[in-house]
Amino acid sequence: MDGNNRWSKNNQCTKYDGYKEGANTLLKLSRYIFSYTDTKYISAFALSKNNLSRSKNLISTLKKILYEFLNKVLNENGAINFNIKFIGDRNFLNSSINNKIDKLKIKNKYDKTLCIFINYSGKYDIEQAAIKFREQDNNKSRLLKFNKFLLTAGLPDPDILIRTGGFKRLSDFLIYQIIFTELFFTKKLWPDLSKNDLKKIINKFHALERKFGQ
Repeated sequence: MDGNNRWSKNNQCTKYDGYKEGANTLLKLSRYIFSYTDTKYISAFALSKNNLSRSKNLISTLKKILYEFLNKVLNENGAINFNIKFIGDRNFLNSSINNKIDKLKIKNKYDKTLCIFINYSGKYDIEQAAIKFREQDNNKSRLLKFNKFLLTAGLPDPDILIRTGGFKRLSDFLIYQIIFTELFFTKKLWPDLSKNDLKKIINKFHALERKFGQ
């Protein structure tokens, strides 16, 4: 979800307004995808481990947006008909935010899930999975797949990855899981991404012949 900061500059508003618009876009597009496609999972890269090195003011703004986002989804009383799951290291968040995330987990009861990745690193995910896999008993480890130790264990690998903001790189997101993922890059900033943009990407995806290395 790249481009919130640049969007705020282009629209002459605060960073808070830019990231809040980005959070609203995430809910809007998730509703659309879950309502009009057979998609069961959406993954959104909200904050990488590298992003935590940014200014304290920006990180404080992001925490405020997250707090308000959680309040919104917890108080929607059924208006959001999909689960919301957070993946990543939440230790940098205060207890108030973490408690709200825990409350959100209790409400998970649907067959569709929005996965929000915060303080996540694909490289670190592989490293910590390798350590856990190695620590297993030799006989037992033969019966376990490596991906069971990833933070994404139990989730399917993505079919489509959309990178907004004009950069053509993965920026440390799901680097183990995307070996057969179709990549789409757009210059549009995240808050400007529309339902029509998604329609075009989905149509292009369905027109592809996917061979999965065969």
